[in-house]
Amino acid sequence: MIKINLNRVQLFFSILAITLSSSFFSCTENGKNTDNKIFEAYRFEKENEFLIHSLTKVELLAYYPEDKLYLGYSNTSKGKEICLVDESGKILLNQNMQGEGPEQHSSNLSSLAFNEDGDIWAMTSVEVLRYDQNLNLIERFSYQPTDIITLYAITKRFSYFRRDNSKAEITFTTIPSGTSRFKSESRKYFDKATLLEFYDQREEIINEIAPISERQITKDFMEIAGGFYAPVYVIDPKSSELFLTSTFDHEITVYDLNTDIITRKLEIFHGDPNAIHPSKKIDPQSLSKNADGWLMAPKNHNIYNLDNGLIALEYIKGVSINPTLTNQSEIFEDVNQNMLIIFDQNHQLSQDLTLPVKGAIRTSLPGNRLLVRVENPEIEEDFTRYIILKVVKE
Repeated sequence: MIKINLNRVQLFFSILAITLSSSFFSCTENGKNTDNKIFEAYRFEKENEFLIHSLTKVELLAYYPEDKLYLGYSNTSKGKEICLVDESGKILLNQNMQGEGPEQHSSNLSSLAFNEDGDIWAMTSVEVLRYDQNLNLIERFSYQPTDIITLYAITKRFSYFRRDNSKAEITFTTIPSGTSRFKSESRKYFDKATLLEFYDQREEIINEIAPISERQITKDFMEIAGGFYAPVYVIDPKSSELFLTSTFDHEITVYDLNTDIITRKLEIFHGDPNAIHPSKKIDPQSLSKNADGWLMAPKNHNIYNLDNGLIALEYIKGVSINPTLTNQSEIFEDVNQNMLIIFDQNHQLSQDLTLPVKGAIRTSLPGNRLLVRVENPEIEEDFTRYIILKVVKE
């Protein structure tokens, strides 16, 4: 007959319970995110695919569901052409509107978007123009940003909202999402700079929000990140809410844009093993390093509005940053390591979702769908391939 020492058994299971409990509720380990949070399961479903036959790559930025039209641009030897494309991929219009004519913009095109009526907003570094779908000019006005930003190779989505349900004037961001206005020697900007500024068409004034010194980045890391530190955001025009983070951040700050008041904060738990816990400041000492001594961190890339109050954060996994350079920045990011995280209005819902293709998300579509430009770096193709992926809860 086997004799059992009950005291030892009880002690063993007590230690085991404590160990398991400590493991389950642990939040940090050497600054890394080890939260055992329970996330909901999401996946991608491929819904559609189309080709745009063009020798120049066509980048789509927006969709107008009533006319089933995409808005985008292409880079040509003579400048950027504004493009309208139908759902089959047929180019209906492509025209360069840069020039000195009465309906043209004199400086380079920085942002594009549809408005609520299907008209086209076109933004440069100093003015905003509104065209109809035949690119006939409807209105234009100038603005004076704090920092003049000119985008040459790329164009971003124009972001705006209307204060107090105004049907006439708009308020818009002067800094496109993912665009930095910070230069070398960024340390000197830390105490006084803000992440974002808005121009109010009605009042003709600039309003700045989100001081950098109140973000999670430290002054030391700001100096290293330099020109790669930028706002990343999306505006919900229906609620006039701004969902704002930065390229290096682990929090989405939600603003009521009619009052400029922070209403809530959403912690970001990146799946990147190099990510630090949201409670930690982003500092050179808190980040991982690779074999060459470069700092490793996730880099937020974009935010998208989905249906039913959901938003999606796109970030790049495993970004490396050279910490040894002074007065300049060097960074390496693999665009094929883009991840997606789903949030509701109050917290993170999912872990990382990996795109099933090599490509770049271009915009969100009704029905919790994403438009993705597929990339094939090994073959030079005479068309641009797009697929539509639906975000589905398991």
